[in-house]
Amino acid sequence: MYRDEDINWEYKTVNLEFKKRWTNSELNTDELDGVINAQATLEWHIVSVCISSLFGYPQSALCVYKKQKSG
Repeated sequence: MYRDEDINWEYKTVNLEFKKRWTNSELNTDELDGVINAQATLEWHIVSVCISSLFGYPQSALCVYKKQKSG
């Protein structure tokens, strides 16, 4: 078993702008799940998600991922 500090990680950030930003006050979790799951199939692990909103309307989700560096 390896420890987290024993691995060299690489990180990437994806900014998902929601399609219905001004017409829907609820977060589109299906859209967000799709992006997260697409990255998971490429071996990226989600580290954090930050939702930005304007006047109570979700605008985008900033997703940070990590995966083990190859090599």
